[in-house]
Amino acid sequence: MADSSSTQATGATLSTGDLARRTGTTLRTVRFYEEAGMLKPSAVGKGGRRLYTERDLEKLALITDLRELDLSLEEIKGLLRMREGCHDAPQLVERFGSALSVQLERTQRRLAALQRLGAEFAAALQVLGGCRACATPLEVHACSRCDVMAREETPRIIKVVVGDSQGEGGERS
Repeated sequence: MADSSSTQATGATLSTGDLARRTGTTLRTVRFYEEAGMLKPSAVGKGGRRLYTERDLEKLALITDLRELDLSLEEIKGLLRMREGCHDAPQLVERFGSALSVQLERTQRRLAALQRLGAEFAAALQVLGGCRACATPLEVHACSRCDVMAREETPRIIKVVVGDSQGEGGERS
């Protein structure tokens, strides 16, 4: 059981398991971020049980979201330490605003790529639906000779992956 005076003072009532469940991660992930110095328990209860606050939960959720965007651990640590070395609010605003602008541009580029790929995947699934009726063995037909591959509207992923019987990604003569 947790030391009630430390949990009352900090509001730390969430266990490592609570954090993991509520962020959709694992106990190992929570411990990893602790070991990396990015997350620290707000209190330690009896028996060494680490306890966290709702703010710690928000911090972990932010860290996992940033990792989902492929930010490195160092980039995330930099964001979390943004206040360090700032002498006043305008300096913090300038530093933080600059970092956010860089990440926003990066995120928008990635989102655009994801949207393009999502549309391509959807189109490829439609084309593949028509391929279900094809009874020609791959050894004979090799898909690359199919008229579907010659169509301009055939998604790139089908042309590269399905149309290439050699697995090389290039065209054959």
